[in-house]
Amino acid sequence: MSPLLVLFLRRLALLALVLAVLLLVLPRLLTELGLLGPTAEELIGSASSAVEAARSYGANEEVASFVEAEKELQEARALLQARRLREARKAAARTTAQAVIAQRDGRIHRDQSRRRADAIVRDVDRRLIELEALYGRVSKMVDKKRVTELLTLMKGARQAGAGLMLAFEQDDYARVIAGEAAAFAILDAVREELRAVASPP
Repeated sequence: MSPLLVLFLRRLALLALVLAVLLLVLPRLLTELGLLGPTAEELIGSASSAVEAARSYGANEEVASFVEAEKELQEARALLQARRLREARKAAARTTAQAVIAQRDGRIHRDQSRRRADAIVRDVDRRLIELEALYGRVSKMVDKKRVTELLTLMKGARQAGAGLMLAFEQDDYARVIAGEAAAFAILDAVREELRAVASPP
């Protein structure tokens, strides 16, 4: 093999190596500089959609990953407004990654809330059935005026229970959980009143 051919092949190999490195590094560099791939605005729009998807899966301010995703999104928007596009793209990427975690956590949170709300509604239903039976017995023991008073109490108890049941049917589990203590307080008060009438001192 002639020395000229060896030199040519060496230069060709070196050129191929340089081209391979450029093919590997150049797209990443161009993407990093924002000259290739989605713009910062597009990435933030996509990140915003991912955060909204997490909300639709049940994530809210009680879910730490969702709070973090919203924080990252606000930061990305602020960086975009300051025209710090490279940092805005990175913040948008962090937002999207955090939103994916929030979507998973949101499903878990929603399922836990649904189970807890279901238990509350079942307990309310059981208590209302007991109250109706107790009211049925007590109403036969008192005069008409007292029956009217007790009926008013029963209406309040029914409304408290119905409010939670309606919230559950509307998949508003947070409202069921938040309303548990107040509804149970009403039901307990009515039960005590009926028991006092049923077993006078």
